[in-house]
Amino acid sequence: MQHTRILKIYEYLQRNQSATVAELAELLSVSAVTVRKDLAVMEKNGQIIKGHGGATLADGYASLKNDKETICRFSHALEKTTDIARQFVQPGDFIYLGSGRTCLSLAEKIKDVKNISVITNNVTAVSILYPKVKNIILVGGECVSEGALVHTVDSNIESALNGIYFNKAFSSGIGIDIDAGLTVNTMGSIFANRVIPSLCSDWYIMMDSSKFGIKAFYQAARLEQIHCLITDLDSPEILRDYRQKGVSVIAPDSQRIVK
Repeated sequence: MQHTRILKIYEYLQRNQSATVAELAELLSVSAVTVRKDLAVMEKNGQIIKGHGGATLADGYASLKNDKETICRFSHALEKTTDIARQFVQPGDFIYLGSGRTCLSLAEKIKDVKNISVITNNVTAVSILYPKVKNIILVGGECVSEGALVHTVDSNIESALNGIYFNKAFSSGIGIDIDAGLTVNTMGSIFANRVIPSLCSDWYIMMDSSKFGIKAFYQAARLEQIHCLITDLDSPEILRDYRQKGVSVIAPDSQRIVK
């Protein structure tokens, strides 16, 4: 699991101050691509500083000796959120899968679901889903690389999706806020999110507990546009505010999680 690898990377950096991708790949017995994905998560979480071909611990984390909860918090939260989301993918579904690490985590968990069809702009997810998922539609446009992740960006995505129906959509973002709604960091990320509500019956936004109260640069959706918010956050007080705004919330405190 990714959170276990991240802990091993952290412990290795504590002992050695720095490490190359090749060293970490050998340590973990995984590919360089996998290591780069893990380092991208750690960089986003502020744990490391990435350099040419490797990484060092960020200031502050260099002094944390045994705070495993802090180091793994992001990965645990993401995994718990996508575990919940997985329950809403059923055999025969035709789903839209967005870009980003959260959607990659979900891709790993749904690739064995029978007879699903997936439309996505997430190039990295395609490499996870295929060949187990045979019916995959990759939405075209400009390929954009963000660290180890690759997705496509097309400002005319509404035209690209014209005539394509999916019964469920799963996407994420940088942050969610009671006033700002769903927010993202790039203009490219807003195109699909703005057209999704008109193209599917159920739109699931996966936001782990680290993303609440965060405001990124651009609003991708207002709260009233979101069909369902899926999260690992176990805070009835915070989630009550979202429910009072009319958002359907699936969380550990919810009794509506599909068995």
